[in-house]
Amino acid sequence: MPRERTQLRYQLYRSNARKLAIATLSRLHQELEHGGQVGFDFSRIRFEPINAQALNAFQHWNDPHYSWSEVVGWKAKEPMCFDLAIWFDLELCGLCFANPNQSRQRVKIVRLEGNPERGHPLKSLIASLALTAVTHFAQIIGCRQIEVQEPVKGAIAIYQQLGFEFDTEGRLVMLMECD
Repeated sequence: MPRERTQLRYQLYRSNARKLAIATLSRLHQELEHGGQVGFDFSRIRFEPINAQALNAFQHWNDPHYSWSEVVGWKAKEPMCFDLAIWFDLELCGLCFANPNQSRQRVKIVRLEGNPERGHPLKSLIASLALTAVTHFAQIIGCRQIEVQEPVKGAIAIYQQLGFEFDTEGRLVMLMECD
C-alpha cells in the first residue's frame, strides 16, 4: 500500500484513539460526579500529538529520563506509530510514544514519561492515562497485546498494577480483550 495512504489512515487512527480516550475520561468524570465523588476535573485533561508545542514545553522539564526531540524523526519514519502528549490545561504532564510491530499483533510502548516535577496536577496518573489512549489505539488497529519495551526498573510495579505481566519470553505485556 502506498505510504501516503498508510500515513493518512494511521493519522485518523491516532486522532480517533485520542478522542476515545478523552470520551473515556469524560464518562469517568460523569460517573464520579453522579456518585458524589467529584474531586478532580478530568475535563481539563487534553490528549494531543507530540508536536512543536509539546517539545517546547518538554524543554522546561527538570531532569527528564528521555530525550523526546528524536520522536519527530521517529514519527516521520514510522507511519503506524502512536504519539501522545498529555496536558492539564496549559501544563505538559506526560509524553508517550508507541509503535505496532509489522503484523500489528502487538503495540510496543517505546517511551512513556511523566513530568518529573513533583507538583504537577497529573502526578501518579500519567501511566494509566497513557494506557487508556494506547489501549484505544491498539483496539482500533486490531492488536492482541500491548508491550512495554525496556521498562524502567522503578516503573515495573506500576505497569503490573495496571495489568501488565511478564510473559514466557520475559516481555512485559498486557493481553487485549477480544470482542
